[in-house]
Amino acid sequence: MSYHWVHLVKGPAVVTLEGFGEVLGKDVSNNQVSVGVGKILPFEIGSGCKIDIKGGKSRLVSSYDFGTAIWHQIIRRIFLENMITVRTILIVGDTDTGKSTLATYITNEALKKGYRPGIIDADIGQGDLAPPNAIGAAVVTEQITDLRGVNTHFYEFVGNINPVGFEDLIIKAVKRILAKITTACDICIINTDGYILNTGIEYKLKMAKEIRSDMLICLGKASLLNNFKSKLDSSYVVFGRSPSKTTKSRIDRSKRRLSQFQRYFKEQSRTKVIAKELSYTKFVYRGQTYSGMWIDRNGFSRLNKSKTLPVKLRRPEGMFVGLGMNREIVGFGLILNASSHELTIQSSANDFNKIHLSNSGICKKTVLG
Repeated sequence: MSYHWVHLVKGPAVVTLEGFGEVLGKDVSNNQVSVGVGKILPFEIGSGCKIDIKGGKSRLVSSYDFGTAIWHQIIRRIFLENMITVRTILIVGDTDTGKSTLATYITNEALKKGYRPGIIDADIGQGDLAPPNAIGAAVVTEQITDLRGVNTHFYEFVGNINPVGFEDLIIKAVKRILAKITTACDICIINTDGYILNTGIEYKLKMAKEIRSDMLICLGKASLLNNFKSKLDSSYVVFGRSPSKTTKSRIDRSKRRLSQFQRYFKEQSRTKVIAKELSYTKFVYRGQTYSGMWIDRNGFSRLNKSKTLPVKLRRPEGMFVGLGMNREIVGFGLILNASSHELTIQSSANDFNKIHLSNSGICKKTVLG
């Protein structure tokens, strides 16, 4: 169905429809939809449909610049005569070019056609399937309007919210998750961060080659597309338009990142304080495993492997950490206190034998209240 106008709604908001409507390919007719903080959703409604928007901000815009019409050609190429033509799709582009929105739309279209889509969210700073510092992945079984409504099945912990300097770690993490998820899905969509400046393009090129993606969708400027086409097989590099003027402010980004942290601590009844002895716990930082940690006289964390110089990290109090059991991430936590012999961590994880350290610190009151 084609639409001439789109209601663009920025959250937090609640939208109620009386009549036919869609959001990113999902039927939301005669329904109520919540739009998360900092999230922007396009509501495409049929003639005669009544729409009530409470909270947030909204505007009526042309479907030529917004909504799913700008990506119809991409969908036709992926699902040629309703048959999947590619198995692995990598989406790249600058910040605010619609990468998560397109990933959601492709996911909904796959479900509509009877396929099982998987999605990997490799944006370690503004991801939807994992907290900042981590990568998440899931097999999606129901249509969605926001990826944050999906139950994540697999995690990898990177330990930073900026990909610069962590590019190889991210690529290795994506490859590990891809190997797990592809056995359970028909098509896999990989969403990435907005790092494309300086060495960012080389990083995305390396990721495309390492994961052997069947299609690379480049959102944003044509110059970026040409850059990728000149260095890859141009037949599988596809250009996608970006929704016009949908940039998020720095405040929007901070609020959305904070809300993603808070999701993992909001149910106080499920979290508990756990004590771990430093000398009997393994620690992981930047992909390296260390047999122990100690706190120096200035309160900083230090790690050491045999025959290597100690690694110095930030103060442990307030550090956001990943919690692992063998090779799997089983939860996340917040270091509350550190002494010369033990750490106390707030977490809902029941059992873990590795602590994955990060460069991120969070105020306890901000996430725990």
